[in-house]
Amino acid sequence: MFSTYEAVYKHGMLKWIDERPEGNCLRVMVTVLEKEKDTAEFQESIEELLQRTKGIVKPPVSRDEIDRDIATMRSEWNREWDR
Repeated sequence: MFSTYEAVYKHGMLKWIDERPEGNCLRVMVTVLEKEKDTAEFQESIEELLQRTKGIVKPPVSRDEIDRDIATMRSEWNREWDR
């Protein structure tokens, strides 16, 4: 069974914030969660985002257009073994 305790790791030592795990000989597995950077510097308005990403997504192509492109490519295909 796992229990969660909060501690601060500083200079090789864990300083328990609230309660401390009981026992004298414990196997402690540590997950490090770094403090996130200030997200204010990454904030961007919706208008700026849309302007920056404008034109990335191509307009949809109809099935007829795809079939026409395939037919054109097939007609241009030079197969040496058919001669």
